Amino acid sequence: MALKKAQARDEKMLDLLKKWAKLEDYTIRSCSNIGRKTKNPIIKTFVTAIKNDSAKHKAIIKLITDSMTKKALVLTPDDLKGVSDLLDKHITYEKTSITTAHKAIAMSRDSMVQQLLRLILEDEKKHAKLAKQINELKFKVTARVT
Repeated sequence: MALKKAQARDEKMLDLLKKWAKLEDYTIRSCSNIGRKTKNPIIKTFVTAIKNDSAKHKAIIKLITDSMTKKALVLTPDDLKGVSDLLDKHITYEKTSITTAHKAIAMSRDSMVQQLLRLILEDEKKHAKLAKQINELKFKVTARVT
């Protein structure tokens, strides 16, 4: 009984993810249309950012659906061993980018420039968080194996 419930839930989730991926496709096409129609560099920049995020979302959704239908997600200590030092260095880069963004926002007196810099800052914060999470995985994965 529990297995059937889990399978039904997974099927619903796969259906939801498939619909979500289509929404991301619509968003990508919409942003492309807006980008072609406008000559304003601010609008172009914002719709390009949205388009890129939607492409990233679509790739993540594909990874999730593939993990549910083809091959489960696996992360081993060997997967992390080769990138551990690089992750540490990358976290430093992200922290420096965040500090730099804060300084640039404080220095700017143009509200549009500040808005653009805040957009970058939010991305840098997400990048730092993701890099930190990946870095923490190396300890969890190693702890599980040893």
